[in-house]
Amino acid sequence: MEGPDHVEAPQGPFGRSLRFMALAGGWVIVLLMIYTVLDVLLSYFFKRPFSGALEVTEFAMAAIVFLGIAYCGWTGGHVAVDILERPLDNPRLRLVPVILTFVGSVLFAAIAWLTVGEALLTMNRVSNMMRWPHYPFQFIVAFGAAMYAIVLFIQSVRLLRKPAGALPHVTQ
Repeated sequence: MEGPDHVEAPQGPFGRSLRFMALAGGWVIVLLMIYTVLDVLLSYFFKRPFSGALEVTEFAMAAIVFLGIAYCGWTGGHVAVDILERPLDNPRLRLVPVILTFVGSVLFAAIAWLTVGEALLTMNRVSNMMRWPHYPFQFIVAFGAAMYAIVLFIQSVRLLRKPAGALPHVTQ
């Protein structure tokens, strides 16, 4: 069932990129699930769990979140609390959603920029147990944050271009 603010799946090369990222995040979930089941079985039956299972889970979760965040934002899939929906439904406050979305775009662009900087400065940092380098996962976080910043910027421009009274509610 589609709500009044339902957004279609993204089209074109940008949309395909967002969808590909989300699907990659889904495959990471599947692989993490298999890894976790094997870890539990090895631990329970053979008393030999995987070493570094917590690190694998932490790295996988970073990839899962940041591979899926842009697609989820584009399609309106984020969980939202609509406490301010009615007060912001005032035509005099029509720019508030635009400003909030734009600020979110700037915030995620800053997250992407700072994460790339951190990855470049700490290329030799590795995890304790698995000895995996951190930087590939930091680049995944930075790329996902940058893509979400682009999504939020596009959404803020679209909100700004809509005529007064035609703006969607702040939340999905």
